[in-house]
Amino acid sequence: MSSAHHDITIRGRITLPVGDVVACPDCGTSEELTVYGPDGGAGTLMCPTGHHFAPPAPIDPVDLLARAVADPRTEFLG
Repeated sequence: MSSAHHDITIRGRITLPVGDVVACPDCGTSEELTVYGPDGGAGTLMCPTGHHFAPPAPIDPVDLLARAVADPRTEFLG
């Protein structure tokens, strides 16, 4: 039995506690980022162009995915 895999587009931007906006290190895009990963696991970010990258510190990748899954605004298609 495999666990669920999440693929969630985040509307708006992700900000660090100091107020900096998370952006793709390859192209600089900071909106419409997607967080994806296995249920209970670490989330990886992807920009709309298709670059994949880890959330920057101090963002916890497991917490980032869990919060996206728990957000009541998240729509699950399937």
